[in-house]
Amino acid sequence: MGLDGAESGDATDTLAENEYRHWLVRQALEIMQSEFEPTTWKACWESVVSDRPAAEVAADLNVSVEVVYGAKSRVLRRLREELDGLLD
Repeated sequence: MGLDGAESGDATDTLAENEYRHWLVRQALEIMQSEFEPTTWKACWESVVSDRPAAEVAADLNVSVEVVYGAKSRVLRRLREELDGLLD
């Protein structure tokens, strides 16, 4: 199909929806970052976004592995709460 076909409208809608979702998540993350202690935020970020092992993150931050897992759990739970109903 050409660019004037129905599929191009669907593709544009999908792209716009994806961009909106990414923007929404970025905004939520920026807001949430201020709600957590820097170490908590960094522990989650390094573990989830940077995909680093919990033991490595814990050593870098001079905390226990349990602290890293707890931080990850709290931040991700808060993110789910913040985005609940907005990404359906």
